[in-house]
Amino acid sequence: MYVETVVQVNDHDTYQASVRLRSAAASSRPPIDALVRFSPAGWLTMKPLAGGRVTVVSAAEVFDVSNIERVQAGEEPLR
Repeated sequence: MYVETVVQVNDHDTYQASVRLRSAAASSRPPIDALVRFSPAGWLTMKPLAGGRVTVVSAAEVFDVSNIERVQAGEEPLR
């Protein structure tokens, strides 16, 4: 296993990342670029950068998270 970077993830900061869900991977769709928060526990809250609704997805549905970068510290909600 090759690790390119290590990112400390917590449940109150907001990150920008590319997220691929299991359903998207199964149908060969590309990942979604989104603002992401890893909360509530066991879930991923995300808002697509291209616009759209905030969705909450079970961590079990997440296939891959890449290109992750913290963009906001704190508990301000995603809008």
